[in-house]
Formats: sequence, structure tokens, C-alpha cells
Amino acid sequence: MMYLNPDRYLQTDAGRVFTAERNAVAWEQLYAELLAALKERPRRIVMVIGVQGAGKSTWTRNRLAEPYDGIYVDYSFATKSSRSRVIEIAKAAGVQVSVVWLKVSLDTALWRNKGRPADEVVPADAVENVFKIFEPPSLSEGFQEVTIVEDDSRRVTSSR
Repeated sequence: MMYLNPDRYLQTDAGRVFTAERNAVAWEQLYAELLAALKERPRRIVMVIGVQGAGKSTWTRNRLAEPYDGIYVDYSFATKSSRSRVIEIAKAAGVQVSVVWLKVSLDTALWRNKGRPADEVVPADAVENVFKIFEPPSLSEGFQEVTIVEDDSRRVTSSR
């Protein structure tokens, strides 16, 4: 299994350092790594999405021990347009892509965000902005499956 998160490329010896320029480079590194992995051996891609503090990385980390021959791509992916490049890359490689949306309340996301290591805390207004613009994923985007995990109620819904 492969795990990709653009934040990984922002890590330094001093912790995570975010600038617009570093973020742009991080995304290009993620896309390059994804393309290389798909050329090596096509597999299934699962995009794990939701606002910052939704629990995406924790959810994915809990699955790392499970047998899975695929790639998890973990990021907020708040809008359809932000998800489109991963979907395009998958389709070009003939690989199926699914999405897991970790859906939480704004209060839960803000509370979890505050508990992160200092260099990983996202400004509260940024979390609020992502929450406001978040577009729910749909099959019409090109996903093979859409799974919604409603953390506040522990409910899971899937559609194919």
C-alpha cells in the first residue's frame, strides 16, 4: 500500500513549514510520485477527503496494516476542481478511484485541529473557510464508489 499526502513534502527538521511556493512544489511532488507508482504497477486509488481536523490521516493510518494493493491520497480536496487532477491521473492510467469523505461538524474539526502539534495546527479561519466551500463528492466526478463516514454519528454510507 502507498500513502500520499502533500503535507509530507512540507516537513523539515524544524517541523512542517508552509508557504504558497512550498505548497505548490509539494503538490507537484505528490503528482509525480502518484504517476510513477501507477506506471510501475497500476492499482486502485482511494482519495480520503474532509476538512482539516476531520481525522483523515488517523483513519488512513488505521488501515495501513490491512492488506490493500492500492494508493491512499489524503487531503481536504474541498472542491470538485481540487479533486479532478487525481481523478484524471487515475483514469489515464486505467485505474479505478474511490473516495472516502470523513464528514464532521465544524466544532469537531476545530477541536481536533487545536490538539495537533504546534507546527501542524491550521488557522481556525482556514478550517472554517474550507468547511464553507466544501463540495460533497459524487459519482458524477468519476469515482467508482463514494463512502461517507459521519464521524459525529459513526454512520457510514456508500454508493456505487
